[in-house]
Formats: sequence, C-alpha cells, structure tokens
Amino acid sequence: MNYCGIDIGGLQSYLYLTDKDGRKKKAGYVDTTASALEENLGPYLRGGLSVAIEAGNQTAWIHDKIKSLGAKVWVVNPKKVKLIAESRQKTDKVDAKVLCELLRLKGLPRPVHMPGQETRSLRGLLAARRQLVTARVKLVNTVRGFLRQEGVRLQSKGLASLKRWHELMGKTYKAAHLPVVLEAFYPSFLQLTRSIQQLEREIRQVERNDARARRLKTIPGVGWVSALTFLSAVDTIQRFPSSRKLVGYSGLAPTVRESSERTQYGPITREGRKEIRGTWVEAAHRVVTNRSSEARPLQKWYWKVAKRRGSKTAIVALTRKLLTVAYQMLKQGKDYDPALIGRAA
Repeated sequence: MNYCGIDIGGLQSYLYLTDKDGRKKKAGYVDTTASALEENLGPYLRGGLSVAIEAGNQTAWIHDKIKSLGAKVWVVNPKKVKLIAESRQKTDKVDAKVLCELLRLKGLPRPVHMPGQETRSLRGLLAARRQLVTARVKLVNTVRGFLRQEGVRLQSKGLASLKRWHELMGKTYKAAHLPVVLEAFYPSFLQLTRSIQQLEREIRQVERNDARARRLKTIPGVGWVSALTFLSAVDTIQRFPSSRKLVGYSGLAPTVRESSERTQYGPITREGRKEIRGTWVEAAHRVVTNRSSEARPLQKWYWKVAKRRGSKTAIVALTRKLLTVAYQMLKQGKDYDPALIGRAA
C-alpha cells in the first residue's frame, strides 16, 4: 500500500508519497492539473494508493480525479490537522509530508463529506445567488446613504422595486448630484435583479423536482431558500446519526467548558455551515410572527424560552428546534405535524 499527501496550490501542488513503512518514494512539485495528477500518481496505483488532501476551493475536482484513477481519497478539514495548523515551519513540503504520515499512521481526523455532482451544482447556484443579493444590498445601501445626506429618507424597502426607482428618478431635488447618482446606479441594480431572477428560475426548478424540499416547506417559516440551503449543505440526512450532530454541523451548538466540578455552556460555536445558520435563523424569526395555527406550538415554545433567557437566546434555541424537526421529518419521511411539537413542548 502506498500513501500520499498533497498540499494543493493554485498553479502547483506539493506531493509527498511513501510506502507502507514510511519510505519516501516520490516528492516534489507537480502542476495542479488533471493530467499532471494522473501522470504522477498513476505508477503507484498497483497495490493500492491512499491520498490525503485538505478541503479548499479546488477540492471537488481534485477529489473526483484522484478517485477516478482508483485511489482512495481522504479529504480533511485543515483546522483539525493541528500538526499543520500549529506548525512553525509551515511550508508546502511540511504540510504534504504531515498529511502523508498521518494518513499512513491512521492519525487523520474524520474525513470531510464530499457531496455528489447534483448537490455541488445546487450549492454553486445558491452561493452565486447569495453573492448577487449581497451586491445588490450594498448598492441599495450606498444609494440610500446619498439620499439620506440630503434629507431624503426612505422606508425599509424604498429601493426594492423598479417602480420605486423610476419614481425617485422622476423627482426634483435641490442637490443637483442626486439625479445623476440615481441614473448611474440604476443600470447596475437592474442587471443584478435580472441576474438574481435568472438564477432563481434555475433553483426553483431544482425545488420542483425534489420531494424533500417540498416536505421541508411544510414547516412554518421555511421557504424554498431555507429548504434548498439545508439540503445543499446536508446532502443526505443519513450521514448524521442524530439531530444533535446536525445542529453541531450548522454551528448552532453551544460551546462547552467542562471540569471535574461543573459543566458550563457558552455561546454557539459558529463552526460549520454558516449558510444554514443564516437562512434558518431568518426562518425562526418568521415563525415568531406567523399567524397560522401550525406555528402556534413553536411560538409557545419560543416564548417559554424567551421569558427565561431573553429573545436573542430564544431565537437561537428556536432555530435549533426547527433543525431538529427538519431532521426527524427527513429521517422518517413525514411532513410537519404541529401536534407533535405541542406534545414535546
């Protein structure tokens, strides 16, 4: 059996390869291309080859390529490989060698889950939409700032529609620069809006073809963005042995400091998929203001926590509750049932 650690770089990556006894068989820089990986790893596939790489922005295609050659691939979270993260001699060679040695000695942490192509495509679409929405929000806030400087105050969604933009551009202002600013920013707002709509059409098509998304949307406050963000991050619910593991994966689990005398819980870890936290915290806020009868058991649970711990803590707790409900629904293949929430509360 051969073992290999690769420190991935943009143009070149460092490869360190040994046999089962730790004797070096190959080391050096290789181009970060599919053909170079095949050329350098191919001769060592006979008898078995295991390769360790760190998770990063090129992990997906490199993982797929190495796996297609017939090698085993171990993708690790770089933050969990302390020998690399805390090393004073942090070089490409050292990182690759440490990965190789830890792999050979079975000392690497649990591998990172690598989703399939469909899930990766959904992640890409949702990530692109988030970037465009963020860009549009920044643009709108900039324009609001220009207007506010001249005493023009808008409502919270005063620049959310094309109609409102046209109304503002048709007004007369004392400050001569405001019409120019509005005319300059409007084309960018229009293009961003059209791009977001284009992505959303593609994403909604995925939603229509996924029964799990339709099931999650039966939860009060959960819309198509929350549902698909959950599914893109989780991929398959079966890989989580419990809802507690899922909550930890989302970064919503509390930090724990434990001693022989007591256990102290602190703020949430914020380690994990931040997109789940963002969209499902928003869903929790929508639950609190939801007027449907299906939301009442969740609201009662929320207010019970809020009276003891405050509204901010209660929102985080409600988000964890929603994720737990979603976990059980997908595990059991059932839609949301408010009666079960009431019983648990």
